[in-house]
Amino acid sequence: MSETLTDVVTETPRADCRAAADGALTVELALPVSAVAPELRLLPRPKSKGEEPDEAAVRPLRLAAAGPAGRWRAVLAPEPALGEGRWDVQLRAAPDGEWRRVAPGVRDTRALIGREPDALADGLAVRVPYRTRDGWFAVRAWLRPAHAEAGPITVEPAEGTMSVRGRLFGAEPAAGAVGQLKLRGGGRRGPRHAVELRDEGGGAFSFTMSLHDLVAEAPAAEAAAVWDVSVRPAPRATRVKVARLLDDVTDKKAVFAFPACEVAGATVRPYYTVDNDLAVRVERPAS
Repeated sequence: MSETLTDVVTETPRADCRAAADGALTVELALPVSAVAPELRLLPRPKSKGEEPDEAAVRPLRLAAAGPAGRWRAVLAPEPALGEGRWDVQLRAAPDGEWRRVAPGVRDTRALIGREPDALADGLAVRVPYRTRDGWFAVRAWLRPAHAEAGPITVEPAEGTMSVRGRLFGAEPAAGAVGQLKLRGGGRRGPRHAVELRDEGGGAFSFTMSLHDLVAEAPAAEAAAVWDVSVRPAPRATRVKVARLLDDVTDKKAVFAFPACEVAGATVRPYYTVDNDLAVRVERPAS
């Protein structure tokens, strides 16, 4: 009886990954030699605890022999785009075997640093391979019809202001464009704070907001309030989230730290959310 990969794969499989500027990902694995070709897939991770993975949305990755015996390669092409979220990389050694998660090997993401999309007719698609907190190989994907890439964020404690610089992709600023902060949890008609958007040409923009206004408009009954930052390119246009996506840092919340500003008895601090969107937190001392 011939030996299969299921029989000989005892250690956790490990995959190397190389990212290209166009969004393609090349994955390579070294596995024991077998007559049965292994299978690789991306499984979308549920957004909420308790939910089951959506097996219908699985993205198969065709593995092909590459180089020395036992070396396999798969390419995730730029199209079709992955849905926004986190995708776990899984391997199955045989058609009747179990799907197993894969550990990360070498990840070459240099091509993602400072890249700029060529066009956004079909939306912005970003993929970043990364190591999860519990040590597995996964891909973080963003898919947005338009995007405002955050640049320098400057907090001026003495003036009580915060300035945002960035660049729009897939949208052009028009007369009446604004930078907008919306109170999270406030509903469709909840509090908003809008300021003039300065069009600096070539998609570049900037705006400066008063942190005093954010404190004044935050609900007094709540100890903390979060304002989500976006750009509205025209008065009736759909708002575009300000986020930092065009690099190789998957979770910016733990990497980028902005200074806090004391304003009217509250602590105000910009930060990046778990989705790498820009937000501002207003926190009042406990009474």
